[in-house]
Amino acid sequence: MKNLTILAATTLIACASGTSAWADSNLEPHSITVHYEDLNTDSPRGAAMLYQRIRIAAESVCGNLGSARSLVLQSRYSGCVHGAIGAAVASVNRPAVTEYAAARGIVPADSQIKGRFARNN
Repeated sequence: MKNLTILAATTLIACASGTSAWADSNLEPHSITVHYEDLNTDSPRGAAMLYQRIRIAAESVCGNLGSARSLVLQSRYSGCVHGAIGAAVASVNRPAVTEYAAARGIVPADSQIKGRFARNN
């Protein structure tokens, strides 16, 4: 079954068993399972559709950080969303999804793309 769970947090940690991040707020992570068994993640269209599902799930689970107008909370929300998307894309581990995310400024955790960026800087 193709699915992954996205957990939101202020501090993000990618886990090998799935896509996850741990929250220091309320000590309970929020999570959403993203199903993608209906998608061909090797095609550009399938990669785009999965990325959109991941982005929506990440925005939803990180939502408690984005509701305030505080710049600090907005920064945490943005970091939470980007981290959750990056961890989810890394967990899926499909080249087309990774490329789609990279084109949108998301560098998946533990990816070869991240290594290439690090070597070029």
